[in-house]
Amino acid sequence: MLIKNGMRLLAGICMTAALTTSALAERPDNLRIGLLPAEDAGVMVEQFEGIEAHLSETLQAETTVWVSESYNALIEAMRSGHLDVAYVGGSQYLRALEIGVDVEPLAIAIDGTGRPYYKSSIFVRADSDIHSFEDLKGHDFAFVTPTSTSGGVAPSFLLRQNGIDPDEDLGRVIYAQQHDSVFLAVTNGRVAAGATGDLYFPRWRDRGILEYSEYIEEEDYLADGDIRIIGAVRVPGVVMIGRGALGHDYREELRDAFTNIPEEVAERYEIWGPLLGFARATPEDFDELKAMSEMNGQ
Repeated sequence: MLIKNGMRLLAGICMTAALTTSALAERPDNLRIGLLPAEDAGVMVEQFEGIEAHLSETLQAETTVWVSESYNALIEAMRSGHLDVAYVGGSQYLRALEIGVDVEPLAIAIDGTGRPYYKSSIFVRADSDIHSFEDLKGHDFAFVTPTSTSGGVAPSFLLRQNGIDPDEDLGRVIYAQQHDSVFLAVTNGRVAAGATGDLYFPRWRDRGILEYSEYIEEEDYLADGDIRIIGAVRVPGVVMIGRGALGHDYREELRDAFTNIPEEVAERYEIWGPLLGFARATPEDFDELKAMSEMNGQ
């Protein structure tokens, strides 16, 4: 009888502990959010304040925002449980899944033109003699990082799709670590060509380092531009991902919170140009990007 009662007591303690842990996991008192490094950390945190305040009020939780120093550090922070939500490129989401991190896409960014996607663009200076993929052979090339969505995975796929092996057919290949650095490497003549996301074009124009009168996305063309696009491919928009340990119900609350951010709040976060808000994201949104990674052997 003592043993039976003791077992019941132990079972009760374990159940209580499990329920307590589950409750804490499903609704953290402090929602920890990580941002992909794309700009000065102080600028990013300042521009994110409106979104942070909206989340805090909607979810009735404190929030902490952290800007990662690298793509890999952001994913590692998710894996170690130091972050609950991260704002990442599609490739970082897929990389997290690949190394066994339990994450789920929550909401995908809608840019200033209403797109839930953007384009990875391979570009050269406007005065370059390079006009085609074939012309890229033997020339120096700048990627962002191997795992960057628009500056690594997608352009590598695009090159291979057009008969260029990035490992064999290009000249010197550099990984500039930042999209701004790729742009400067090309425009300053350090390399002949590079890869970036088209969402950076308006930002560079606003800074006065890129000139063009109009971006015609359907033609991958910058009218009167300082740079010329050789080719481009669509990739899914930047995405908010959440830890699976948060629980299904809380992840749904997060989705609702992100997709109901007022436009005037969302547009303050201009790191990748104008942001209109977010739409619900599903794993299927990243199937094409996954196929690109597989073609690259990643």
